[in-house]
Amino acid sequence: MLRFSPSTAVALACMLAFVPTAQADASEDIAIEHGKINTADASPVDPGHFEIEPSFSYSRSERAWDGSGDAHGRGLFREQNIGLSFTAGLVENVDMNISSGYSWIKDNDNDFDEDGELIGPFRGENFTDLEVSGRYRFYSNEEQHLEIAYIAGLTIPTGSNSDQDDIGTSQEFWSFNQTLVATKDWGKWTLNGDFGYSLPIGNKREDARGTWNADLALGYQVTSWLQPEIELNYNHDLIANEDDAQVLAVTAGLVMPFNETLRVNVGVQQGVWGENVDKTTTLVTTVKFAF
Repeated sequence: MLRFSPSTAVALACMLAFVPTAQADASEDIAIEHGKINTADASPVDPGHFEIEPSFSYSRSERAWDGSGDAHGRGLFREQNIGLSFTAGLVENVDMNISSGYSWIKDNDNDFDEDGELIGPFRGENFTDLEVSGRYRFYSNEEQHLEIAYIAGLTIPTGSNSDQDDIGTSQEFWSFNQTLVATKDWGKWTLNGDFGYSLPIGNKREDARGTWNADLALGYQVTSWLQPEIELNYNHDLIANEDDAQVLAVTAGLVMPFNETLRVNVGVQQGVWGENVDKTTTLVTTVKFAF
């Protein structure tokens, strides 16, 4: 069962309370960019058009939250990832995305065999899992500047498995992912919100029973090429026979659509509250080429 902490509920409620009070600014001459850093958007790629997005992220952690939400020290965790995403517009209101990457991981606290005398391994690198998804925008109201879309897809475990020699880069099982996302504009203000669930498939899921996620992102289009934005990102892993893991993070960054062909995103995500999860800081940059 999904359990929200008081801090999670308050944070999400504050963001939702902003929606009816946002004031529209005059922005007829500025196109509003809907893309965000860690929150989905409801605007599909136009039919016959394509987008390619290379990305780089760096994550680091030296603290972790226990089951009571108290933070404690842990050995250094570090991950670098290079990603590549391809999106194609298929028909009106529908597009398809495929993405993957390559990760380098170091974890001084990793223990593959918790019952054994030896700890480790401490490093691993390989290709990550393959993500394939489709987005269908089933509601679009130009007068209200509101779009709603449904995203469904699969995670295919193409990364490496963890063993006694290397840390794996895969979740090691298939999963079916579903997300409902809405995008709303008020003048130069733009708000994205999504809510999703990832369902593990097959025997290799072991104790994994699914993941809930919810995100809210608020941006302001300062100029045609600059949109500062802030996000709340919540993730809850359901685990059989163990306590669940959950985390609330904040993302802040810049979305920079320089023209119709090129957009650059830079940002940082910081975990601010969690249970049974690492307190992680992640730096990310993405470059989108549209044609």
